[in-house]
Amino acid sequence: MTRNFIFKCRRSLILVTLSALATACSDSSGPPPQPEVTPVDQATAGSITATVSYAGEVPEPVEINMAASGRCADQYSAPVFDQPVQVAGGKLANTLVYIKSGLGDRKFKFPTEPVVIDQRGCLYHPRVAALMAGQPLEFLNSDPEAHNVRGRPETVKAWNFMMSRPNSTRTLYFDKAEIGIRVGCDVHPWMQAYVSVLTHPYFGISGENGTVQLTNVPPGDYVVGTWHEKLGTREQKVTLAASGTATVDIAY
Repeated sequence: MTRNFIFKCRRSLILVTLSALATACSDSSGPPPQPEVTPVDQATAGSITATVSYAGEVPEPVEINMAASGRCADQYSAPVFDQPVQVAGGKLANTLVYIKSGLGDRKFKFPTEPVVIDQRGCLYHPRVAALMAGQPLEFLNSDPEAHNVRGRPETVKAWNFMMSRPNSTRTLYFDKAEIGIRVGCDVHPWMQAYVSVLTHPYFGISGENGTVQLTNVPPGDYVVGTWHEKLGTREQKVTLAASGTATVDIAY
């Protein structure tokens, strides 16, 4: 019995096991019904602009070793690096910014278009994503390599399913909120993504300029929160006047 044959048998066993876990653990339910929406008065709504900054030494990126998977490594002509803390001009990217409190019991309609996380080049794109409860979360496999997608939440239902075919998709729905759900692939352990689920539309992920603008916000007193996979959380109070604009500066 050759070593190559043993490897193939072990790999087949892993795939079968993961497929079984998918049936047991994945969330295959459909979208929930839209809630009875609390209208926002357009005449008095305003906006909040939050900017996330970072001071200090930026951690060095770490090279990802894809040698164990040739079909992953073959997609790159240069080294690939993992860099969770991305800073440009003192501004921090890939940070969730959201209204943490102040909306009371307001209900909001959730979008029906999916948020898509692509498995491409044996990495997740985007690495950090957010959506509303009830909105579809779609995983796409653009790789020639098989992946499993394992979610490790603390509040919502856990999931683990296999995506073995190129261009295959799988859709999940969530009925409650949770911030910073870790997503990974057991086949390629360097793959990591983070998903946040919220019950309102007032959130965004900071880009290179570190800025997120929250629009159509009712006037009121709020706490704006941030979450970063390595740097943790921050929060700041802000008051938004009727038809006004407010700014929030959050520093890490």
